[in-house]
This record gives sequence, C-alpha cells and structure tokens, in this order.
Amino acid sequence: PGAVLRGTGIRVQTIALAARHWGLSPAQTADEYGIGEAHVREALAFYAAHRQEIDTNIAAEQALEAKHGQA
Repeated sequence: PGAVLRGTGIRVQTIALAARHWGLSPAQTADEYGIGEAHVREALAFYAAHRQEIDTNIAAEQALEAKHGQA
C-alpha cells in the first residue's frame, strides 16, 4: 500500500499527488487533509527521496483503477 505518515493513516503518495496535481502548498495540503504542515513536509521529503518507486506505485494503481473502471 505504500509508505504512510506516522500517526495519520495517510499515504505519502496521496500527499505527493495533492501537491503535484493540484498545485497545493504544504500549508494548503495540511489544511486539506487535517494534518500538520510538518507531516506534509516530511511526506514530500520522503517522496523526493523515493520518487521513482512511488511514481511506479502511483502508475500501477492508476492502471488498475482504469482497468476496473472499464469492466
């Protein structure tokens, strides 16, 4: 399922997608998910360090969702 922010149950890739696709700042992302800005910065730092692995997971999930959406 991917890396999860400690104490939140929110996946790092969820935060990364919000920041990347919606163009949200760390403060806006924190507000959107009801978490601290420090959590968002931690998630984005983790994403930066593991970008290829996380992007692969995101692409695989999107492909799976697209496949199931067509069924």
